[in-house]
Amino acid sequence: MGKSAPPGLPRGLSRTSLSRMIRFLAVVFTLVLASTAQAQSKAEIDLAKQTLRALQERSVQGNREYCGLIGRDAAGRLVVVPARRGTRARCRYPDAPQSLRIVATYHTHGAFLRSYDNEVPSVLDVLAEVATGTNGYVSTPGGRFWYINGKTGEVRLICGPKCLPWDPRFVAGLAGPIAGKYTLNQLRERQLGW
Repeated sequence: MGKSAPPGLPRGLSRTSLSRMIRFLAVVFTLVLASTAQAQSKAEIDLAKQTLRALQERSVQGNREYCGLIGRDAAGRLVVVPARRGTRARCRYPDAPQSLRIVATYHTHGAFLRSYDNEVPSVLDVLAEVATGTNGYVSTPGGRFWYINGKTGEVRLICGPKCLPWDPRFVAGLAGPIAGKYTLNQLRERQLGW
């Protein structure tokens, strides 16, 4: 007499086969995401930079993250959803109007901290963007401005130290060398070594 499939699995499909199928689909999904990388427009970059520039001083002084959304209204115009104040290391994005199609997020990294690698986006920052498929923009205490591609998980430096207002306590080089771009795996390796 043959074995029946475990509960919840179709007859003839073993857990091993299911596991292989899931891994295969994960690889395919990753390749599809990589091939459909979401491009950001100059207008989107400029709006994110202007918005983060306006928040940076308040974020540094209060050592709090601020986060918000960028979307397109019914007429296709880029619109900023005002930022919400967070904690030293987290921020909950504000709710967006139903009529807005969200295309990006933005957030600050608060004040300079010697014990935290906050001159690059965190792995959690990237995973949050990948989960929603939106672009992300991050400003750091040293005044760096980063772009996160929510489709591929790649992080790219748009402009380096002091291109945005910066924390006067910022110490250049303390976080070690900072590359101009990172894959999610490279960012994980960097943060594991921190």
